[in-house]
Amino acid sequence: MPNTGPSPQLRRMQWIAIILVTAAIALNYMDRSTLAIGNLKIRQEFGISATAIGALGSAWALTYGIAQLPSGYLLDRIGPKFLVGAAMILWSLCQAAGGIASTYFLLMLSRIGLGATEAPCFPSATRSVSDWFDVKDRGTPSGVYTSGAYIGPTPAPPILTGLMLAFDWRVMFIVMGLAGVAAAGLWFLIYRDPRAQVLTQQDEDYLRPNREAKSAVSLRQWSSLFRFRAMWVMMLGAFCTGYITWMYQTWLPAYLEMQQHISIAKTGFLASVPLICAFFGALCGGYVSDRLVKSGMELIASRRRPLILGLLASAAFTGLAANASSAGAAIAYIALSMFFMQFGITCKWILITAITPQAYCASAASNQNFAGFLGGTLSPILTGFIVDVTGSFVLALAIGAIITLIGAALFQFMMTTTIDEAELEKYAHAPLPA
Repeated sequence: MPNTGPSPQLRRMQWIAIILVTAAIALNYMDRSTLAIGNLKIRQEFGISATAIGALGSAWALTYGIAQLPSGYLLDRIGPKFLVGAAMILWSLCQAAGGIASTYFLLMLSRIGLGATEAPCFPSATRSVSDWFDVKDRGTPSGVYTSGAYIGPTPAPPILTGLMLAFDWRVMFIVMGLAGVAAAGLWFLIYRDPRAQVLTQQDEDYLRPNREAKSAVSLRQWSSLFRFRAMWVMMLGAFCTGYITWMYQTWLPAYLEMQQHISIAKTGFLASVPLICAFFGALCGGYVSDRLVKSGMELIASRRRPLILGLLASAAFTGLAANASSAGAAIAYIALSMFFMQFGITCKWILITAITPQAYCASAASNQNFAGFLGGTLSPILTGFIVDVTGSFVLALAIGAIITLIGAALFQFMMTTTIDEAELEKYAHAPLPA
């Protein structure tokens, strides 16, 4: 019986691709961290409220979410190499522009531009994994690339806080912009599309299901995804995970400073602890999901069950954080919440490649991410409003826990079907109504 696993040469090529998309995501998320790190300094300079700073995060998230829809379609048509490289240059210029903004309005415009141009990055990783790996082997690489969402923000608090304290929040924004332009050059130089590579017969056999998928998706085929309940469940579930993710991503440093009365210098270190835990949660989620497949569990169940358990645990620890009586307890509960949150979210990204035909993976992932960032749009501004009104984060954390529980319930009770390729093609080629 022929060996259909990847050769050592293909494994190297696979992991070079994963390292590159993970690094791009890490840079992407580190860029986003600049607003959270500079939160109080920006508010002081422009004389704005917590609600106004939350609006900056929400404007970014809304733009990012809307831009997900064309990003997935373009990724499924032209692939990640050109689209991500060009986007990296553009988002770095927008990041640097925030550092020279002279008014709140101009800073808002820079965050809107950042949201639009960062959109292709994360779904490009889903496309890369679905191009380079067999469907049963996608858990571990998905865990690695989703960990990029925390590889960037984990060193961000101490590094960016150090830059801000040594110079200014504006210098912090500009330095990140310059770093992104340099990274784009490396992306164009190194990233490869598997369809353009000459492979051995063993590797051709391994990747055949991926290569036999249609190479481009039409606009009508993309729109047919919305006829499936599974697509809507993934999107509604992503709204819930996006809400809790961006509540923490946007407000964690300010929560430690305002609620727990920790100094800005100490916050730079302590805010990294939950992010480190989220990083390991991503790796563990991917590994556990693949182990469940190898143990004989049905493919979709191996992706869905860890997702549900992760969200349930995350909700429980967020609820505990809402009532934490000390800074140490608050950091511990948030760290555990973010570990299980990312454990589950990683499995959400793997699940989308299990329920969606190969050619539509980036499109479906982008639709999912669009909904996730609708949640990410709501949470920063709603959290800021709650803090302004109540003077604390207790109610904001409680709402985050409830929304996470709703996400777990959606995946448990509503995710009962997949996106069938034959049915999808039937919808895509049906005559248009007269």
